Amino acid sequence: MIDAGIDCTQNLSDIAPASLDVMVSFHVIEHLPNPLETLDEMKSKVRSGGTILIEVPHARDFLLTTLGCEAFKKFTLWSQHLVLHTKESLKRTLSYVGLSDIEVIGVQRYPLSNHLYWMSEGRPGGHKTPLSVMDSAALFDAYQGSLARMDATDTLVAVAKVP
Repeated sequence: MIDAGIDCTQNLSDIAPASLDVMVSFHVIEHLPNPLETLDEMKSKVRSGGTILIEVPHARDFLLTTLGCEAFKKFTLWSQHLVLHTKESLKRTLSYVGLSDIEVIGVQRYPLSNHLYWMSEGRPGGHKTPLSVMDSAALFDAYQGSLARMDATDTLVAVAKVP
C-alpha cells in the first residue's frame, strides 16, 4: 500500500526478513497482548547491524508517581495500556528478544502547562489552553531536565541493535 509517497504495510508478515535498516514503533508495544512475539518478529525484519527504535509511555511518569494524579492514572490505564515500562523493564524486554547495545532514555513530550492542567482540570490539553502562555523553550528544557534527573518523564525511548 502506498500512502502519501510512503510504502506502508498492514502486517509485519508482509515485510521480507532482514530487509530493513531501521524499524520504528511509537506507542505500540504497550498495547499488545504478546509484545515479545511482536518484538521478535520486528527483529527478524531488520538486517544484522540494523536499528530498532521503540517509544512507550513511562511507568514512572511524574503525574503517576510523584503527583499521584488519579485522573491521569485512570486515563493512562483506560487507554488500553497492558503494560507500562520503566527503563529497566524495557531494556530487559528488548534484551530478552535478543537485541543488543540497548540504550533507554527518558523524554518529556508534554510541557509543564499540561501537567498543571491535569492537576487542575483532570484532563489533558493544558498546552492548548491559555496556560500555554507560560511555555517557553527554556522552561521546557529545564522541566524536561528535572524530570529526567528524577526518572519521571512521560515517555521512554529505546534504541537497540539487531545482532
